[in-house]
Amino acid sequence: MTPLSADDPRLDEIVRALRIATHDSPDSAFVLDPAGVLLMANAPLCASLGVDEGALLGRPFELAARSTDPERTLESFRAARAGTSSRYRGSGTRTNGEPFVAEVTQLPIRIDGEVVAVFGTAVDLTESDRHDVESRQSEDLLRLAGRMARFGGWSVDAATRQVSLSQDARLMLGIPDDTPDLTTAAWALHPDDDRARVQALLERCLETGEPFDIESTMITTASAPLTMRTVGEAQRHPDGRIIGAHGAIWDMTEAVAARERERALEARLTAALTSISDGIFFVDGGNRLTFANPRALEMLRFSEDELRREPLWNLFPDAVPAGYKDAFERARESNERVVHRAYFPPFDRWFETTAYPANDGLAVYLRDVTDDERAREVARRTQEKLQEQAALLDTASDAMIVRDLDNRVQYWNAAATRLYGWTAEEAHERWIGDLIYSDTTVLQRATESVMREGFFAGEIEQYDRDGRVLIVDCRWQLLTDDEGAPRAIFAVNTDITEYRREVDARQRAQRMESLGTLAGGIAHDLNNVLTPILMSVQLLESDETDPDRREMLATMETAVKRGAEMIRQVLAFARGVEGRRITVDIDRLLDELIAVSRDALPRSIRLDIERAAPLPTSVGDPTQLLQVLVNLVTNAKDAMAGSGRLLISAERRTIVDEYSSVSHAAPPGDYIEIAVEDDGHGMPADVVAKIFEPFFTTKDPGRGTGLGLATSLAIMRSHGGFIQVYSEPDHGTRFVIGLPVMGEGAAEAPVAPPDHARLPQGDGELVLVVDDDETIRLVTCRTLEANGYRTIAAAHGREAIDLIENGEHEVDLVLTDMMMPVMDGAATSAYLEEHHPGIPIVAASGLNSSGSESRAVGMGISRFLAKPFTTSVLLRTVRDTLREHLSNDEEAE
Repeated sequence: MTPLSADDPRLDEIVRALRIATHDSPDSAFVLDPAGVLLMANAPLCASLGVDEGALLGRPFELAARSTDPERTLESFRAARAGTSSRYRGSGTRTNGEPFVAEVTQLPIRIDGEVVAVFGTAVDLTESDRHDVESRQSEDLLRLAGRMARFGGWSVDAATRQVSLSQDARLMLGIPDDTPDLTTAAWALHPDDDRARVQALLERCLETGEPFDIESTMITTASAPLTMRTVGEAQRHPDGRIIGAHGAIWDMTEAVAARERERALEARLTAALTSISDGIFFVDGGNRLTFANPRALEMLRFSEDELRREPLWNLFPDAVPAGYKDAFERARESNERVVHRAYFPPFDRWFETTAYPANDGLAVYLRDVTDDERAREVARRTQEKLQEQAALLDTASDAMIVRDLDNRVQYWNAAATRLYGWTAEEAHERWIGDLIYSDTTVLQRATESVMREGFFAGEIEQYDRDGRVLIVDCRWQLLTDDEGAPRAIFAVNTDITEYRREVDARQRAQRMESLGTLAGGIAHDLNNVLTPILMSVQLLESDETDPDRREMLATMETAVKRGAEMIRQVLAFARGVEGRRITVDIDRLLDELIAVSRDALPRSIRLDIERAAPLPTSVGDPTQLLQVLVNLVTNAKDAMAGSGRLLISAERRTIVDEYSSVSHAAPPGDYIEIAVEDDGHGMPADVVAKIFEPFFTTKDPGRGTGLGLATSLAIMRSHGGFIQVYSEPDHGTRFVIGLPVMGEGAAEAPVAPPDHARLPQGDGELVLVVDDDETIRLVTCRTLEANGYRTIAAAHGREAIDLIENGEHEVDLVLTDMMMPVMDGAATSAYLEEHHPGIPIVAASGLNSSGSESRAVGMGISRFLAKPFTTSVLLRTVRDTLREHLSNDEEAE
């Protein structure tokens, strides 16, 4: 190729002519110079590539064409430039990313016999190529569907009666492709009877053009029986003549088997619906009956024909107000099952319908529930009667419990809740052993007795919810059914804990009195025995010169004196203590006690002193009183195991009536109260109950005689005073002694109580007293009520909060114990501070210490009372707390 110059007018003229000629062409056209650079691109090409002609001119064609095979494009261009026409099918992507397919033709352009340029056209085959692909895919899918659905095509020539089968039909029937006589082979697959039927229908179709559709049996070449559906129609010439028949065959074997299974299932369902004891019927969208089993017809009292003729509500108008129609409509609208039970007056029966939505109506399950409703009514009346009886049982003061033969609770009255702390809901179906017994052996033996004898009566130790020991008088009765078989145990339990404690206390007092009388008599005789022994030892010692023998005699003398001292203590307990009755300076007595304590206590035990100054004087024997206090300090030291804190405190107290929760009651009067408190291991309640008994000790053998506290009690009684103890395991112990304040006749008789008029009086304020000790609650409430206050009481914090929260009482002040079951004072105070900060709180405790009051105030408590407290201290504390609260409210306003 000899290139022309760029300004050769002949080439320009050719390009211009081609541009005009291809302007309206639907195909793309272009001109390339000998270097393959675009000189012209018509509008279809620019539109196909998505660019303007200016963006194409001057660019190499293999790049501008956006071909996916640039080498193929260059190869075609080189062939045209060499003078040979070239055509190829290529592909590429447009500027928007869409793929395209085109058939490209490139022709050489000659001037003077030389190729000076290349002219090309491109026919867009994208759509036709897509159609070809889709057509091939459709054919493939059709063949695949035929294999999956197991159908194939057939045809019969009218002139020759030759049979043709499609490939799918041959595969389905197992006929090889190279079968020489396909017609004979195809008809041979039909059993004789079916072959005759199919041939007759085919002949009629070929003669008259009548189409046919038949199910028959065919046996494949592998001897597998198939149920086949054959459909055929006439095949006509354009002039109307029948030239053959064609159609399709389907393998219906699985469908027929499924249909047979359906029929068998339907038969079984019909049999089940017919034999069921309840009614089943179906209604269509117009509420007309379409099916009813015999039981439904019997209950509806109409024949099936009568029910089919009229809508349901025309036959049963009274069912509409009874709500059955609404129930059916709800089932249709919600497309959900709807159950409705109502009384039907015309039949005097109760019916229950369960309507199930179906495609063309409702399936209704009908039950006659008259007997059920009557039984419910009887049960309801019985339940009402039982509730009335249960209400009567709930008013009883004794706990009444019914449990089954497995000892699981079936009934639990209100008194049982009050006694044991478990609610009826919590106790129901619980094993009784888990609720109120720690040793179930007792339960087992008592149950065996009631099962054997039919009745049991006796005292049993039980426990409440908080672990408090209860002594219960039990009367159990075996309940039987109509046939006399045991079915339950009815128990009536009476709380006799306080009664038993009082009896035990009286018996203990009698036992101690008897022991004292016996000890007094023995001590007298022992003193008579010890006196000559002591005198003889001393006499022998005065004449003895042998050092060893003198040492032995001295040892004997010491032993005799120690025995005499023990006898003296026994006599002091048995007959009381006699001694000097002089004025006792309590401050001096405390100074001596502190000095003795500092010498007796190790450095690891801290000694704290809290006393009011000056303290009044008393009347008594200072030596005996010091003995009592030193004994208390010694016991406290032993309880702290070598380290801890010992507090000795003293103050004046006035008792108007009696102490709350006293170990030994004190008569009214003015007292000097001295307390010795440790933070040692403390004592359980059963030990506290025995510590004042002679010879009872918790110390190791050889470390204590068990007479120290018994003697201390005797000394305090002889002085007209009292001694108290407060102790709990792991919370330490507090002993308190009280001495009458000296006055006229103070040594012989208690001081007269102060005039009530001098005590602070209330103005009708409501005080909530919270304490688990019933005696304390009763005495405190009576004292407050006698001095102008109103009171309500609670046994623990939970009960107190309930009284406040129910809104029936507007409480002005809460007086609460700190150690209580269920909910203690600390938790109660914290709750009230958060939810009722406007109610002042006074806390009380029998375990006092120097830090108790400050800790209590830190918990939202206004003031702290140390037990035992006197009336004057109680009234002053309540008055001062209310005044302070009122003052704070006024300042806040």
